[in-house]
Amino acid sequence: MRIFTIVLSLVLTWVFAGAVASAAPIVEGDTDNPVTAAPGVTRPDSPHCSVTLADAFRSNAADGSPQFYEGTLAPPKACPGPWAKVVMDQTVTVSGRQYARIGDLRIGGTEVWWGTTEEPSGEGHRPITYHFDKDLTPYSALLRTPQPFHGGIENYNSAIYTGVYAQTVTLTYYQADRKHPAAVTPDHVAGLGHADATPAAPTVHFGAQGLPRNITRAYLEVTLEGHACDEQWFDDVPDAVAAKYPPAGLCGKGPYREANFAIDGASAGSAFTFPHIYSGGIVPQLWRPVVAIDTFSLHAETYDVTPFAGRLVDGGTHDFSFSFPDIGGEFTVVPTLLLYTDKNATQTSGALTQHDVAAAPARQETVEDISGGVNVTVTAKRHDVTAGYVDTSAGRVYTRVERTRDYRNSDDVTGGGFTQHVVQADAGQQTSVSTVDGRVRSADRHTWSYPLTTDATANITDDQNLRISGSVDMTKILGDLTGDGRTWRPVRASREWLASSGVLARTNGVNTEADGRSKTLFTGTDDRGRPYFHYVASEHGLITENRELPGGR
Repeated sequence: MRIFTIVLSLVLTWVFAGAVASAAPIVEGDTDNPVTAAPGVTRPDSPHCSVTLADAFRSNAADGSPQFYEGTLAPPKACPGPWAKVVMDQTVTVSGRQYARIGDLRIGGTEVWWGTTEEPSGEGHRPITYHFDKDLTPYSALLRTPQPFHGGIENYNSAIYTGVYAQTVTLTYYQADRKHPAAVTPDHVAGLGHADATPAAPTVHFGAQGLPRNITRAYLEVTLEGHACDEQWFDDVPDAVAAKYPPAGLCGKGPYREANFAIDGASAGSAFTFPHIYSGGIVPQLWRPVVAIDTFSLHAETYDVTPFAGRLVDGGTHDFSFSFPDIGGEFTVVPTLLLYTDKNATQTSGALTQHDVAAAPARQETVEDISGGVNVTVTAKRHDVTAGYVDTSAGRVYTRVERTRDYRNSDDVTGGGFTQHVVQADAGQQTSVSTVDGRVRSADRHTWSYPLTTDATANITDDQNLRISGSVDMTKILGDLTGDGRTWRPVRASREWLASSGVLARTNGVNTEADGRSKTLFTGTDDRGRPYFHYVASEHGLITENRELPGGR
């Protein structure tokens, strides 16, 4: 406990040691390579093999058109499994000017990675290189047999936006041994692809077929990525407020977003998303070189849909739909089914016994005049419950899933609509309890909180003549607990925080001011449950502090 206190004191000293701002406008040139505070994937000390999917693969062909790497992925003969862990590594290099772009990796029809890129300014002379990884162990069932793969960054070039991304992508398979046992993973992975919801078509459908007939537990992993007027959905305003300030071009439909998902037409829950900000978001200088949380690999949410398992074992085709009631721009939906099966039975059966999923949240919206503009406050609450049973070789297993969400967004819109101050709180939890003959078989709780504060002022003629400034304070707080359904003990907890400010002024395509500063801190545990602390600070595009305290100290 004393060590923890000392470390926390050091961390707070690093965080609140303020930097002195320069008096004269600064135009950043070469910036340091992008960094994040979150821990990377830990690696077992066991025999392992790596397979290369892309080696400095360019995102664009010689004629400038996008291109993608593809082939067939098979387990390496020297590491056939079972595996303690499977890790994807990506290293990306880019130079020139470019927008932030979307990238993905699809293996056997399943999107195992979905993310965005760094947005280089083209002001410097050095290329930008960054690395990130992702734990693909949950998809092990998919990786045991040869599968086609397709991946890359969907990039476009022009006379101004010349950046091309070179991508090196590997998968490393770590063999299980006595010290590092095989990971407990889903027995079946069913990727449903991806689809885009728009105001003209706010509901998207996915078909799932060939599912196992002996499912015991079912989870739906969902990534939501906003585009256009929903790229920064948290600063969208009600239509009436957008209409009040037409020159500002404010996005409407308000800031609350959810995707109501249904299984074969039966409401199963409401999907949400962390407020991702891409590396061109608000002001690009906010994210050089410290990028926003989960920029390179978007955070997916996982929903327990075990109460619906009895409906999924009939051998038929099943419809998974996602509907956005207040979509303002476009959302890409990326769903994947993670299924566990009965090792001692070829067929299970079951039924949905409780189905209390609200068609819409309890929601309130107020618009009040303030000095220089208006304040918009939107609140929303959800409390959904589903329950059902599955008849298995271990008996009839009842599962009850309860989800809550508590949301509040306050937006001061001033300066004729060109200045916004947003304070958003978004938090909730999912609790799953399974019983057999009245005895608790498993009980798990996942908690999350995504507080966000943004300030932005914009004066834009076009993308070559503008002045924009802003700041962001964002946090991702996660907790996992286990227990008996009445008392709970923590399994893993983390808090990742970032605060950044920046400004960009451009005249006829030439930057006259481009500057930013950031601080980011991760406190919690790594994926092995060991304490981990990492603090990074930057100014003028350069790292000024980078302090890491891994577990075991």
